[in-house]
Amino acid sequence: MEPISLQDLDIRAFIPLQEDKGGPLVKIRFSLDTPYLKRNFNLDLIIWNLNEDNLERTERVVRYVLKNFNKLFETGWTALYYHLCKVDDQVADHTLQEFFVEQVDFDSPYYEIQMEFNCEHMEDGQARYCFVVSTTCDCYKWMIAEDNMRVYMNGNIACGFNDNNDDGQMQESLEVCGMFYGMGKMLAKVYEQMERDGFQFAEPFKESR
Repeated sequence: MEPISLQDLDIRAFIPLQEDKGGPLVKIRFSLDTPYLKRNFNLDLIIWNLNEDNLERTERVVRYVLKNFNKLFETGWTALYYHLCKVDDQVADHTLQEFFVEQVDFDSPYYEIQMEFNCEHMEDGQARYCFVVSTTCDCYKWMIAEDNMRVYMNGNIACGFNDNNDDGQMQESLEVCGMFYGMGKMLAKVYEQMERDGFQFAEPFKESR
């Protein structure tokens, strides 16, 4: 699949892609720009269950995430680092910059970073989505997962993580996927620490009325 430019992205084009064998996927030429990692790459954008009825709402969420992508990705990956430092001594032995530079696998033959949406997860006005990040898979290096890490987001904060290599996770209903977004209380102290360390969050998503 040939990647397109961000300017050429048409969200409505994902409606007929719902029936496509390869799934509702478009690759976008993108540039990651964070304090710790700057890299040109192809972003996989996946939107499940898009139709004319939910197109307007979905487009607002997708455009919000694309506009704020760098800060939102930085937020999710930083929150994951802080969380793992509490439970994994190997991660705690590395710096945040090393976590960005060494754990995102831009040489993966499958994808580098995916951004995945399910329109049914946003029916209540919340901006829920998921970053799927290819991670370093080398037994001679430190690893946080065997293949990828999923960072579940709601608006401008991360609210869940898992390393379950199941490409079908986000296709399920919110009732089934609710547990993936359910680490909010557990991450409260993570965000307190990030704020004490001076972290600046992206603007929150605001649902239009």
